[in-house]
Amino acid sequence: MEIWHAYAGQKDKVEFIEYALDTFKKAHPDIKVKEVSAEQSSYKTKLQTAMASGNAPDVFYTLPGGYLKAFVDSGQVLRLDDELAKQGWRDSFLESSLPSVTFGGSTYAVPIDIDAALVWYNKALFDAKGWQVPTTWPEFLDLAEKIKSAGVVPVALGNKDSWPATFWFQYAEMRMHGSGVMSGFGAGDKNATFGPEAKDAAGVLQTLAQKGYLPKGANGMSDAEANILFLNGKAAMVLNGTWQIGMSAEAPAGFELGYFPFPTFVQGRGNQSDVLAGVAASFAVSQKAKDKEAALAFLRHITSPEVMTKYVQIRKTMVARKGATTPEAAGPLLAGVVQDVIGKADTLDPFYDTAMAPKTTETYYSTLQGLIDGSIPPAAAADAIENAAKAGK
Repeated sequence: MEIWHAYAGQKDKVEFIEYALDTFKKAHPDIKVKEVSAEQSSYKTKLQTAMASGNAPDVFYTLPGGYLKAFVDSGQVLRLDDELAKQGWRDSFLESSLPSVTFGGSTYAVPIDIDAALVWYNKALFDAKGWQVPTTWPEFLDLAEKIKSAGVVPVALGNKDSWPATFWFQYAEMRMHGSGVMSGFGAGDKNATFGPEAKDAAGVLQTLAQKGYLPKGANGMSDAEANILFLNGKAAMVLNGTWQIGMSAEAPAGFELGYFPFPTFVQGRGNQSDVLAGVAASFAVSQKAKDKEAALAFLRHITSPEVMTKYVQIRKTMVARKGATTPEAAGPLLAGVVQDVIGKADTLDPFYDTAMAPKTTETYYSTLQGLIDGSIPPAAAADAIENAAKAGK
């Protein structure tokens, strides 16, 4: 049985998948497993190529939403409804985690984690410099200028894999326009639009780049490289998912991780408490899988209480399995995020790029890269993203 995944290139991801695969092999010694792994950006291309040629792996990691739906629409993904109905498997997932892997009333993948994006900062560095945590966008920009003047990079953004920049555009859009835009596009709502605020949201990202608040060569820097700047005090803040807790586990002595919600936009139309959050990864089975029972056994295993609790312990992020994100496994930081940020949110807005169709995602990524390098002005960027989302391809 061939299993493809994107848990590569990052220590906590590798540790988790090794645990999941090793325990599966021990529990099922009669099933031979061939593992194929890649980092996120290259994995997405690799999987799309395999799907396009009709050679899908037996079991595969996939983004939820529009990315998965493209494979579902082409008839390449096994419907899981019958299996999920057995032994209460469906009921073991948080209800909010299932819509992103369900299309036309049927579920095609099992959700793994639920991540929320927020601003992480080097608390020890802030304390030493006397910097105050901002609550509004003007305060954030004022702080960034102070940090830059102190010879520190304000924001650790490594956008080589394209997805890290998406958090900035989406949060600005959520604050200024409101949540639920991509959900509207995905549902075929002809009135769905990012609105005139999209130009300003694009301007937020470009402003960070033009004012020198991002690392030099941000588009050529990986997320892992940006994290090294952050952990070593060379950068003060990073907008990232709750997986940042796990990424900070081996920080140098003296580093202390803190967090705060994305700043508010005083004149914004959106609910200022909304949080960018949703299912970030899932696993599915190919319609052509040679041994579907073995493939389904792996899906049951990777979403079992034991494996999902281990995921929380290692990666310090929430999972879709009910009861697995315990305070003991999560630790105080994640527990604080759940209570202070997620618990106070009116709406959790799913990640745009996971809700988008593949071609839309490509346009979205390249457009945001253009904002960072200055090759695309905000108005043109807003139009490109709007048109791609409306096309829905």
